[in-house]
Amino acid sequence: MKLHSVYKFTMIQKLIISFAISGICMTVALANAVIGLKEMHHVEEAIAHNNISAASAISALRETLIIQKRAVGKYQILGEDEFRELFRQNALEFRAALVTLRTISQDEGTIVLATYYEDYIQLCERIFGGKNISSQELQVHTKKLEGAIEKVRHNQQDSLIHILKIYDEKESSIVSRSILFACAGVAVSFLVAGLLVYSFASSIGKLQKATHRIAAGEFEYEHDIPTGDEIGSLAQDFTRMGMRLKDLEQMSLDASPLTRLPGNIAIERAINHRIDAGSSFALCYLDLDNFKSYNDRYGYIKASEVIKDVGHVIYDAARRLNDPDTFVGHIGGDDFVVIINGAFAEMACQAIISEVDAIIPRFYSDEDNARGAIEGIDRYGVPRVFPLISISISVLVCSKGDYASAAEIATAAARLKEQVKKTEGSNYIIVMGEHTA
Repeated sequence: MKLHSVYKFTMIQKLIISFAISGICMTVALANAVIGLKEMHHVEEAIAHNNISAASAISALRETLIIQKRAVGKYQILGEDEFRELFRQNALEFRAALVTLRTISQDEGTIVLATYYEDYIQLCERIFGGKNISSQELQVHTKKLEGAIEKVRHNQQDSLIHILKIYDEKESSIVSRSILFACAGVAVSFLVAGLLVYSFASSIGKLQKATHRIAAGEFEYEHDIPTGDEIGSLAQDFTRMGMRLKDLEQMSLDASPLTRLPGNIAIERAINHRIDAGSSFALCYLDLDNFKSYNDRYGYIKASEVIKDVGHVIYDAARRLNDPDTFVGHIGGDDFVVIINGAFAEMACQAIISEVDAIIPRFYSDEDNARGAIEGIDRYGVPRVFPLISISISVLVCSKGDYASAAEIATAAARLKEQVKKTEGSNYIIVMGEHTA
C-alpha cells in the first residue's frame, strides 16, 4: 500500500478500515473458538453418555455378580429359597446392566460376557434344582465371568483414553488457531495504527499551530490545512470559530459594563435572527418605574447598584425556566429585554416581578420603606411624592410574519410599555403581535 493512497480516505474511513480488518481477524478467532467449544462439547457429551454410563454399568455388573456368588454359596450351605430368589432378582439386574452396556459398546467383549453369564446362570440353576455341582466347576465359571467383566472394563478404559487423546489434540488445535488469528488481528491493528499516526501527524501539527494563533487573538488566521478528511473539516470549524469569537468580542465591547449583559447590537441581532428563522418568540421589554426619583434622592452610585442587582435578578429568573434559547439584554439605563419562548413568558414576568419587588426595599432607608414613598422633583420641576421602585413589563408574542424587523418590534414594545406604566406598582401585559397591542 502506497502512503499517498492512504490520504484518499477520510479519518473515519481509515479508522473503519483499521477496525474492520482487526475485527475480521478477531471474529475469525472467536468463531474458531466457538466452533471448537462446540466440538469439545460433543466430545464431553460422548464421554458422559458412553464412557461414564459404561463404567457405571460395569460397576453394576461386578456388584451384582458378587451378590449372586454369595447367594449361591449361602444356598448351598443353608438351602433356603430366599437366597435363590435373591440370586434370580440380581440376575435381572445383571441382564439390565448388560443390555445397557451392549447398547453403548458393540465390541466382542460384551458378546463373550453375555455368553459366559448365560453359562453361569444355567450352572447355578442346576444347583438350585438340586444337582450336585462341585465348587471347583462353579469357581471356574465364576472366574471366566469375572475375567470377561474385567476385559470389558479394560476395553472401555482404552476407549476413554483414546477419546481423551483426541480431545487433547482438538483442544491444542483450537487454541493454536485462535492465538494465530488473534495475533494476526493485533499485528494488522498496529500496522494500520502506525500508518494512521503518520498520516495524521502533519495535519495535527498544523491544526495545533492554527489553534494557538486563534487563541492568541488572531481570529482571522489563515491555515493551510487541506480539506478532505475530518481534520480538514475541523480546521474549517476552527476558522468559523475564530470568526464567531471575533463577533463575540464585538458583542462584549457592546455589552453593558455595569450588568455585563449584551447591549443593543446583540439585542438587535437576536431579534433579527428569530425573525429570519421564522421562529415564534416573546419579547419582554422591562423598565423600572420611579427610577429617576430614586437616582435624584440617593445618587448615581446607589442607582447603579440597583441597575446591577436588577439585571442579575432578571437574568437568573429567566434562565431558571430552562428555555435554552432565552436571551437577556440590557438596552441601557433601567431598560432591559428578555427574549423567551412564548409559553414561558407569563411565568418569566411573574418570577421577575416577585424577585425584583423582594430586593428593592434593600436600597431604601428604613424611613422611606416605612412611608412606602420618597419626595422628589418630577421631570417638569414639580415637587411630588414618588412610590418605591417597581418594574413594568410589556410582552409581545411574535409569530412569523408579524414584524419585518427588530426596529418594528422595539417600537411596538415601547408603545405597549407606556400602557403598563400607567398602573402603579409592578405589572405586566402580554399581547399577541402588533395588531393585538
